[in-house]
Amino acid sequence: MTALSGLSALLCFIVYVSTESVPIPEDVRVKSLDMGLVLEWDPPQNTTNKLFNYTAEIKNWRDFYEPICVRSSSLSCDFINNITTFGAYQLRVRTELHGETSDWVETENFKVDEIIEISAPRVELTSRKGQTEVDNTDPPLKKRDLRDVYTHVSYLILYWKKGEAKKEELIRDQTRVMLPNLEPLVNYCVEVAVLYVPNKTSQPSNLTCVTNSSSHEAEPGLIAVVLLVSFLVVLFAVVLIFLAVWYSYKVCRIIFPDPKLPENLKQFLSQQSQSPILSAMQESTQLKEHFNELRIFQMEPDSSQDNQQIEELFRIQTDKDECIEADIKHSSEENSEMASTTSEEKHLLAELTLL
Repeated sequence: MTALSGLSALLCFIVYVSTESVPIPEDVRVKSLDMGLVLEWDPPQNTTNKLFNYTAEIKNWRDFYEPICVRSSSLSCDFINNITTFGAYQLRVRTELHGETSDWVETENFKVDEIIEISAPRVELTSRKGQTEVDNTDPPLKKRDLRDVYTHVSYLILYWKKGEAKKEELIRDQTRVMLPNLEPLVNYCVEVAVLYVPNKTSQPSNLTCVTNSSSHEAEPGLIAVVLLVSFLVVLFAVVLIFLAVWYSYKVCRIIFPDPKLPENLKQFLSQQSQSPILSAMQESTQLKEHFNELRIFQMEPDSSQDNQQIEELFRIQTDKDECIEADIKHSSEENSEMASTTSEEKHLLAELTLL
């Protein structure tokens, strides 16, 4: 009996020594950002010279653990591919060293949608006509959209004058919010957080500042209309000036025509100048006036017979002169040279006849 008791005590001591030989991980924590799920931990204390491995598991809906990270040297394990949006889970992790393991360190049961943290929204500021508008954009989740997971999402908006400590607070459901009671030409800063469950907000956005515009600022649409109308007026004036100058030039050309012949008329005349008829007309010389020399010889007639002969000769000569003049007139119409020759022949015949 004493031997049996001693053996049992030895076995318990061996198990205790074996268990205590590998320390457990320290500061085990669960993080869920934007619908992700990560288990983190710190290495055992006072073990800086030892290289530990770790195994992390998740208890799923079938109520038994499934290993996800096995003998990993990392100090975290990502379970994003093993969870659903509204599932309930439990995680655990242990330390491993030279084939020996520590006890499991387990987390409490939790639901992802209850422990989730949301990152900061994206914020843009625009100012016009003395008012500043805040444009908020929901942060993206890894599993689903934010408004698919939570039925009521709103925005906590803090704004204040730059350099002052006093802050104004607004809670709005709309993604686009107009800040009230702003002074013109004053620099304001804005910080926005998402309210997705009661009394729980997302990470705050980056500090964004803008100078509130003047209340007398013109509308961009009005400026565009004024510019368009001005452009049309200038264009219309330019067209009118061009038409006035053009018609004035045409009227001046009609009243004071250009003495120079148009190019098409010059071309036409140059073509006509090559005509054989026109060339002949240009080459022909002016007809000279032709005349006949008349010589009168006075002779003393010897008898009446001589008088009759002289009369007969004059009659014959008159007939010849009429024929010669008709021939000369016909020839002068055909050729000036021929007319000249005929005149000379007539003159010679007249001299011979008289002789």
